[in-house]
Formats: sequence, structure tokens, C-alpha cells
Amino acid sequence: MGIRLTVTTHIFGLSTGQRTVPVSVVVPAAGFSVWELIARKIEQELSECADRQRPSLSGEAFSPEELLGVAPLALHSLREEIERAQRAFAAREFMVVIDNQRVCDPDEVLVVKPDTCVEFIKILPMVGG
Repeated sequence: MGIRLTVTTHIFGLSTGQRTVPVSVVVPAAGFSVWELIARKIEQELSECADRQRPSLSGEAFSPEELLGVAPLALHSLREEIERAQRAFAAREFMVVIDNQRVCDPDEVLVVKPDTCVEFIKILPMVGG
């Protein structure tokens, strides 16, 4: 049996202001890694994109150029999108915060409750001089 969580992605530094995008995911009740959390989030978002329930992924794994519309944005296969998001996390391009505590180890086992606050946070570099 799993637990349903809301994972909220916050992207700061866009010219249009902060973007906040939630998604509901089911995770194992017995514990899971950050890698698995990322995979389940991307899988749910891609499923919602295919069903036309959302226009695109939340964007924490996108480059600043993609998020700012300078570079084209193309979605790839589920496996490729999961790998891209996991690489972005490993490269510290976004943070995972669980109940106001940053999680840095991708293999850390997370144990959550239905009211656990899960956030993915990306801060774009400032542009200009």
C-alpha cells in the first residue's frame, strides 16, 4: 500500500515571477529513496501531459534557457526524463526539501506521512549586470 503525497515544484527567477506547480504522487509507505521520489514525480507528470491534464513537466530539470524560452523545450521518453531529472538533482540544479529539511543524498531513505511537505526548489541565476 502506498501514500499519496503532493509534491510542489517552486521555480524562482523567471521573468514572469515565481512558478509553483503541484503534482500528486503515490509513494511506498515503507520508505523509498530520493531517486524513486524523482522517478515517480516525473512518471506522474508525463502521464498527466499525455492525458492533456498539464501542458508540460514542472521544470526543475530544465535548463535556465529552456525555462526562459530561449531554447526549445522538447519532452523525451519516460526513462530519459527521469534520468535528466536525476542528473539535475545530482548536479544540484534543484533541491529536494522534505518538511523544511533539505535532502542532499539521493540514496537517503525517506519515510513520510500523508501530511509530509515535499518541495522541489529551483533558483535560476540572475541575469544582467
